[in-house]
Amino acid sequence: MPHMGSVEFALLTEWLIKPGEEVNEGDALCEVSTDKVDTEVESPESGILISYVASIEQEVPVGDVIARFAPVDSDPDQVARAIAAASGEQGGDVAVAPSPAASPSPSTVATPVTGSQGTPAVVFEESKPPTDSLVLAASWFSPVNRPPAGARRGSPAAGQDQRSAGELASKSGFLQAQKSELTVPTGYEDVAYSATEHTRLRRAIAKNLAESWNTAPQLTAQVDVDFSAVAVARAKLNRDRASRGEAKLSYLPFIAVALCKAIAEHPVVNATFTDTHLLQWQTVNLGLAVDTPDGLLVPVIRDAQSLSLTELADAIAETSAALANGTGRPEDLAGGTITISNSGSVGGVVSTPILTKPQVASLGVPAIVRTPVARRSADGTSELLTIRPIARLGLTFDHRAFDGAEALRALISVQKTLENWPSEG
Repeated sequence: MPHMGSVEFALLTEWLIKPGEEVNEGDALCEVSTDKVDTEVESPESGILISYVASIEQEVPVGDVIARFAPVDSDPDQVARAIAAASGEQGGDVAVAPSPAASPSPSTVATPVTGSQGTPAVVFEESKPPTDSLVLAASWFSPVNRPPAGARRGSPAAGQDQRSAGELASKSGFLQAQKSELTVPTGYEDVAYSATEHTRLRRAIAKNLAESWNTAPQLTAQVDVDFSAVAVARAKLNRDRASRGEAKLSYLPFIAVALCKAIAEHPVVNATFTDTHLLQWQTVNLGLAVDTPDGLLVPVIRDAQSLSLTELADAIAETSAALANGTGRPEDLAGGTITISNSGSVGGVVSTPILTKPQVASLGVPAIVRTPVARRSADGTSELLTIRPIARLGLTFDHRAFDGAEALRALISVQKTLENWPSEG
């Protein structure tokens, strides 16, 4: 199971090949579901599938091997016997390497060796695959996918980390497909109800938000931002884009640019708090909270500070489209350093987002509302009541990392950029 961003486990949902089939490097082997996204696992090498190790609906830790393969040029008869032996069928003799007496329950390994005619054969230390998610490796697996030594679970030779299946399951319970009895709160036994089981994504969202809330003391600073200048520049840019057949710009890329500029002046908001240090990230990996039919996902635009307004707009559109059509990758949702939560897209007028771990700040963007505001007259002698497009931006921050004054200074920097946006765009 390859590394996929920050996830530690993946649920295998479907095998895409069968034993005996040949695959090329980069071919899709299976589909998996993580707490962030569903994706395909690609083969790191070319080979012939001998047997599955992980089964459908099994939760597999990152680094565990999920299938056994033989090299492409293996002898067909040897491959057929190996497949038969792995499936428990009578397939003829299979060469078995002697196991050392002092090594009980050795890991099953598919290893290419040279047969009597110089043709690669397949040798197994055991004739049947194990039924649990043991660490198995074929010799041709690339090092990045090779499990670490001692990672086999449930084996006496596994080393010091003898975690039980229950402990592993509790660490990532949001992926478990186990059914549990429905519990109705005391006193509500006679109240009519319908029950909808939580999806894996909903359980993951609940778990991550609860961890964030219980870990970091969170507060939201807010300022009102007048989007009049941005509205003028946006209208001009969109007229030019429409004449070229390009999609219109929303307000979001303007806000993203302003946030990146504020981070350059106040890098403390683009950071991660640890027990001993504040890690200030040298690049802005901008997370964007996206409302999908399955739940809230946060794709990441890397090095956002180096992108222009239109490049940011294109990146936002591409990442949102990828999530909508199911082509998003787990790595696209990992490594964010600060997040924009755009509740205004669904009409919210106040935004106080919960932090995305391990970030220390998240910018909440509510709807831009035409609001009566007082402005001084041109000669400065009186005040006038006028209507302006106003949004109350909110910066939720981890109070352990910095204080409210610094949060407000960063917000005011965003405000100044937006309110003084040049009319030419």
